Amino acid sequence: MATATEIPKKFLHACEYCGSYSAQVRFCCLACENLASRMGPFEILDKGINPFSHYDNSEFKTFYHQKKQSYLFFAEGLHCSSCVHLLEKLPEFYPEILSARVHFGSSTVEIIVSESASLAQVAYVIKELGYSPILLSPNDNLQDKYTTENRSYLKKIAVAGFCAGNTMLFVIPIYAGLAGQWAQVFNFLSFLLFLPILFYSAKPFYRGAWNSLKYKIMTVDLPIVIAMFSGFLLSTYNLFLGRTEVYYDSTASFLFLILSARYLLKRVQQNYLSPMQLQDGFQDEKFELVSDLSSSDFEPRLVPANSLKPGQTVKLYQGQSIPSDAVLVSAFASLDLSLFNGESMPRVYSNGMKVFAGSKVLDKSILIILSVPFSESKLGQLFQQLNESVLSKSPFVNLTDLLAQRLIITVFSAAILFFIIYFSISPTEAFSRSFALIIIACPCALAFGSPLTFALAMKSARKKGLLLKDSNTLEKLLKIKNVFFDKTGTLTEGSLKLSYSEPATIPSDLKNKILSLESPSYHPLAFALREAWPHPDKLYSVQDSEEVIGLGIRGKISGESFEIRTLSESTHESEIAIEVRQNNILQCRLYFSDDLRPDSPQVIQELQSQGLNCFLLSGDKKSRVFNVAYNCGINRAQAFGELYPEDKLQIISQYSDTCMIGDGANDSLSLKKSDVGIAVKGSVDLSLQSADIYLTKGGLRPVLELRKLAFKTRQVLIRNLSLSLIYNTLGGALALSGLVNPMLAAILMPISSVVIILSTLWGFR
Repeated sequence: MATATEIPKKFLHACEYCGSYSAQVRFCCLACENLASRMGPFEILDKGINPFSHYDNSEFKTFYHQKKQSYLFFAEGLHCSSCVHLLEKLPEFYPEILSARVHFGSSTVEIIVSESASLAQVAYVIKELGYSPILLSPNDNLQDKYTTENRSYLKKIAVAGFCAGNTMLFVIPIYAGLAGQWAQVFNFLSFLLFLPILFYSAKPFYRGAWNSLKYKIMTVDLPIVIAMFSGFLLSTYNLFLGRTEVYYDSTASFLFLILSARYLLKRVQQNYLSPMQLQDGFQDEKFELVSDLSSSDFEPRLVPANSLKPGQTVKLYQGQSIPSDAVLVSAFASLDLSLFNGESMPRVYSNGMKVFAGSKVLDKSILIILSVPFSESKLGQLFQQLNESVLSKSPFVNLTDLLAQRLIITVFSAAILFFIIYFSISPTEAFSRSFALIIIACPCALAFGSPLTFALAMKSARKKGLLLKDSNTLEKLLKIKNVFFDKTGTLTEGSLKLSYSEPATIPSDLKNKILSLESPSYHPLAFALREAWPHPDKLYSVQDSEEVIGLGIRGKISGESFEIRTLSESTHESEIAIEVRQNNILQCRLYFSDDLRPDSPQVIQELQSQGLNCFLLSGDKKSRVFNVAYNCGINRAQAFGELYPEDKLQIISQYSDTCMIGDGANDSLSLKKSDVGIAVKGSVDLSLQSADIYLTKGGLRPVLELRKLAFKTRQVLIRNLSLSLIYNTLGGALALSGLVNPMLAAILMPISSVVIILSTLWGFR
């Protein structure tokens, strides 16, 4: 029997609009159904009519421009995954919009438009879809927008709470037996107190209800508005006829509590689904600006990170992080790259080499020239890419969205049917029970629980040093049966170390010449040499330098030819060797080793104990591959050496439910082909183009943490879904039986949302 997160393929259908699979028959969600049925884009408004026409002024376009014809809008009112899907289809409504990407947690929409596009028309379309658009500049603080939106909500809640509380004071005497003229007066005062709720506090629900009618989308706002107006109109009708059956108190309390629940969900969204910020703290640091190439002012001064610009020379001190991608000015620099590769060993860079944002300085001080702003650095682009995946449509999210939508339709239909049938028995009870059913069976918690769970799971993964491209990966991890490992840098340390040399003692002048030849190289052997030998005060000038990847490097120093080349055979099978020649005369040989990671055998044994098949795929010599396989407990028949990338791809293609763990650059084909690709080494941004997961911590222990996180996520999802279904089924039955009145239903409704939120937070505590 399939688990809740493993929906059998036979029950999934391709959406006729977007092509994604879901449990629905024709469309994956109501937004797709609306988009498929809608005929053509919105009409283009004239400049004088469009309220956002000022956005088309050249000053606005220049000030708010992000990059590459990209603009960012804050969409007030965005509150669910259907909103995300609808807004990301903005190009369907205005063809000049090339793409739209929603950042759910920050309630923003990143729009890329053509050069002839009208920003005023973009804002108008967003407004017509039911959201309040605010164009953001690159320096705008989203926290200010959150504060404004939250204050607006709190004002509506305050008005609703004041009116509902005072209404309760007036109806308590009536419930206690008060009748006659004073009962009518108190009921009339309740009527007056309900008007501010009707015309002010309930405004957010009118927008959603209007969209439901306008675009034929069933949302929870429509039954809420119908229930509210039904209670108000029936109460007002009875009030003017002199009857005592009025429901201002329960209706007002219902609106107050559901507004409070919405605000709670909004705050949770802002706190837990908002974009991830880099926590290393360097963006809050002040840096010493040594020179500005565009200015004649060369006096060092401290400046905040957000004011740094490309072309400026910055002096960094020990413990500081590089604020953006840059070029090294100092002769040498020892940098901690653990944020990128999880390794504790530093890397030594030389003058003129590129260094990257997030790398920590280990030397006393270094000088760099900034190349790009942080937002355009590799690290900045990486975090932007990861932020965009906070809310991705997964099968489980599709399932809960479907259940929430079906729940709205089912509850609303059941309430109408019950009211019609029971009206002949007791009109008052018919309305009261139907009203209680609509109130208590709110799908907010059901629809919100899954995105919140996946968002917290991804944030938990990031805290553990696991960068996930999207939440779908967690579901895929539970289906894995075959795990393929690369050798170098995956099962082994991947950091070559100089073991010994022939001769044992090498003259310092020869060391200086070797370091001079290797100074521009990013090859692991070059890093190993820079780490093994003391840095010379001055490097030799190298002419006609040429590096051939995989073979070696050559050049001329003081008119003499030098060559460093790889030896195809070394004395020991577990070592890598190179030789240095001057004018084609052998000067020395250097031998390097790559040790097995301490945790590799334990991790593989743990995975095998979980029933997974482990394989070793490597381009290294078979003898070294078999030696590593033996030490890790991998069957010799499942260890393959001397493979090209295409060979690895062919082997993986023979299996299903696969996971590849390897180098993000060298194993890109295999990482893409496997169901789940995990990169443990290589450029972090390039790795995530091929892999689903990047490990920023050293070793393979994070792979086990990934599995645990995937199981925990499924457990929380199943628990939340079960709680929601039990609550709605039991609550609906109690409401129709008359055991839960509208007042009690209004109290229980937000409690259900709180329970789901607490369940999710507790699951990832």
